[in-house]
Amino acid sequence: MLFSALILISNSYGYFCLILIKCLDILNILCTPFAYYTLITMSENKKPLWKRSIKYIVFIIIISLAVAGLWMFFSSRTAETYTSPLRNVAVSTAVRRDISESVTASSYIESRSMVPVVPFVSGTIEKYGIEAGDSVEKGDVIAVIDKSAYELQAAQAQAALSAYSSSYTRLLQLQKSGAVSQQDIETVKAQLDAAQAQNDLAQLQLSYTEVTAPVSGRIIMAPSTQGSIASSQSPLAVIADTENLVVNVEISERYYPLISAAGDSLEITVYSTQGGVSSSASLISIAPYINPATKTFTLKAGIDDPSLFTIGMYVKVNVAYASHEDMMTLPQSVRKADGSLYYVEDGYARYIAPSDTVEDDEYFAVPAGYEDKQFIIEGQNSVLDGEKVNVVESER
Repeated sequence: MLFSALILISNSYGYFCLILIKCLDILNILCTPFAYYTLITMSENKKPLWKRSIKYIVFIIIISLAVAGLWMFFSSRTAETYTSPLRNVAVSTAVRRDISESVTASSYIESRSMVPVVPFVSGTIEKYGIEAGDSVEKGDVIAVIDKSAYELQAAQAQAALSAYSSSYTRLLQLQKSGAVSQQDIETVKAQLDAAQAQNDLAQLQLSYTEVTAPVSGRIIMAPSTQGSIASSQSPLAVIADTENLVVNVEISERYYPLISAAGDSLEITVYSTQGGVSSSASLISIAPYINPATKTFTLKAGIDDPSLFTIGMYVKVNVAYASHEDMMTLPQSVRKADGSLYYVEDGYARYIAPSDTVEDDEYFAVPAGYEDKQFIIEGQNSVLDGEKVNVVESER
């Protein structure tokens, strides 16, 4: 009975009680032979039974008291536990604002019309009075090539033309008297026509020695100098139409359906992060295909205020394809890298991963049903779902 009572008590006290039970089992085993011996001895002993049993009863009482004392000692001790401090977080609620869904890409300012000025004849450049940056009008002389060889060709062609013209006139006079045949006249007429064509060509080549601007604009390249050799293999200048500037933007294929559907309603803004200038732009064209190598398509837009930009300038182009008014929004910095975010409810961090979010480069719309939640804006990258947190700062 005593051992059974001790076992019932020990079941409530963990690991120590299990060890104690084992010790009592061992004690029971050790005492069993001694108990048999005692019974035999007592049966042979003629003393009264209660006198012969008293010393064994005392022994059992001492053991019981020792076990009870140990139990009371260990049960009175309180277990030491460590409680980790709560993680500090800052929270904020959503704010109403308009969101314009858009995509931003990099590009360079280009002229809608860039014309290389290539000479049609070769020779030494005698005059070259242009510099990069000069404005020119259509027909202005850009360079003059040595004319001497072409003047000689023109004179030679003129002389041949005069000779054939005289021969043809004389044959016509002789034909009236029957001195020449019709075949002779036709032969000279063909030679006269060839001489006329040769003369026209010589005069055209002579005119090409004065190289003129084919369009109006600004010279953006002037690579030649006076005394160098002009050739049709290299341009003497490049003229750009600075009044019609454009950007060609490469945009990811995932935006193609959205931008194509928006069409002329697209809101395009071109801005320079270095120069601090910006201008609206008008859609010119959207490529009808996706480049399979880059997985992008090209959008071309004309800048509405070209005076703010220079050809070749690095710019950012924002293309807005949808607008949403009066949305409950949060800054993009609130979201984690995977797009998820946390809010605090009853002192605990709660995790959500919204999909198909309306957003722009700076803000995103809070999912429906969460508009009044307090979202973690600092500390969201270290909390876990369901973790108890300490709100140290709250913003609205």
